[in-house]
Amino acid sequence: MNQSEKQLRQHRLENFGQGRDELNFAEFPLAAICDRFLDGTKTVVFEDTVWDEEKRKHLPRKLTISGSDRYGLPTSKDDDVLLACIQLSSLGDFHSREVHFSRYELLKLLRWPDETRYYRRVATSLRRWKGLTVYSDRAFYDKARKSWVNRDFGVFDNLFVYEREEEEKIASPADSWFVWNEVVYESFQAGYLKKLDWDLYCRLKDPVAKRLYRFLDKRFYRSDRLTLDLHELAYDKVRVSRNYNTAQTKRALMKGIRELEALWDLRPMEADERFRKISRGKWEAVFQKKRKTARRQVAAKPQLSGASLELTKRGVGERVAASLVANYPGERVQSMLELFDWHNERGEARGAGFLVAGIKSESEYKKPKGFRSSKQQRAAEKQSKDADVKQLRQREQKDARERAVEAALDRKFRVFWSGLCESEKARFQDDALARADRTKRDGYLRAEKVGGVIFDQYCQLILRDHFQRNGQGENATISCGSRSSFQNGA
Repeated sequence: MNQSEKQLRQHRLENFGQGRDELNFAEFPLAAICDRFLDGTKTVVFEDTVWDEEKRKHLPRKLTISGSDRYGLPTSKDDDVLLACIQLSSLGDFHSREVHFSRYELLKLLRWPDETRYYRRVATSLRRWKGLTVYSDRAFYDKARKSWVNRDFGVFDNLFVYEREEEEKIASPADSWFVWNEVVYESFQAGYLKKLDWDLYCRLKDPVAKRLYRFLDKRFYRSDRLTLDLHELAYDKVRVSRNYNTAQTKRALMKGIRELEALWDLRPMEADERFRKISRGKWEAVFQKKRKTARRQVAAKPQLSGASLELTKRGVGERVAASLVANYPGERVQSMLELFDWHNERGEARGAGFLVAGIKSESEYKKPKGFRSSKQQRAAEKQSKDADVKQLRQREQKDARERAVEAALDRKFRVFWSGLCESEKARFQDDALARADRTKRDGYLRAEKVGGVIFDQYCQLILRDHFQRNGQGENATISCGSRSSFQNGA
């Protein structure tokens, strides 16, 4: 890959918007919604029923996932990495099972910080997926065969991670690679995919929101309104802990739901409308997309701009955003936007409430170590630039002084030299060579054999050094003897 192709690939990764999601992966949560396992679980089983169009009845299905002893089961950040791998294949139109990449490219695609610990986190995720085995009992849909199949497979067949990427970073070539398992790749080739708003997915912070977005977006394909069994949704589609009671389960889902209501086309509902009790221990969850007319009305509203628009992109309501921009200093609003992004880019999730509270705070929000606002960065850049300009001027002044001293010494030497007779010049030359610096004398002796400009320059250096060494000619020593090769030295 030449430099221009590399730059084009990097630009496409940084501006990637329209993604793809494999529909089986969108249906079943292969990764947990937390970022670590505390109980050492290595196997998880999901069970539900599916409508079989051919047999015209619901059939039970079961999906079992088992992780390796070394790396265990995937977590929420691993889910992000796997989805990013699908996007890498999407960039190449899924033309090959073998995908070459660098971890720097994955970080840019995921919008994660370019830091060593994230390079290692990506490597761990890839190995975790390499060690995962999926056991499907009518749970994996084979589009090419148009049926639910019993298949056991992995995600990656082979994986190679180029170790030096942590050091080379942006300069690292795409020397890492993975090979999709044949079952997974066949699903790609068969087109069992759906569109995915990658920009929206990366903006979502809560793992529940990400999981629900993928699942609901798939299910909304047939209907704008869904009614689902609450516990089946929570346990088998989102991976909420099965130890939660109903109240805890609803709370766990609501944070992600609220984020989707703010950033996606999910219609807002009150909790008692969203979750409905059917009978003792039986609850259902209701989801509905915003009406198309409502979406058109929103699009017809005057476009927000500047800081107001940036606030709404981060989950703040339009009215609240406009009020904050109108009533608080623009510098504070901008600083909190930057602090919000700084935290989230490091995986430290912050919601819209963090932004609003920080802007409304009577005292300046305490900034964490390592954070610098754009104003501070501009000040630091100006200070650095001023220091560079000052250093350049000092260097120019020093060079000018040295040139002046050199010119004055040259004039003095010429006056001294013109006052010598030929025999005095010869004696001065011999004495200068005898006392010359060893490096210059050796250079002179080598150049003497060929003569020319270099030889003349060595002559000048040795004569001038001797002149200056003797108090600029005032007490120059005249020795006996002569050296003919110095006759034209001055």
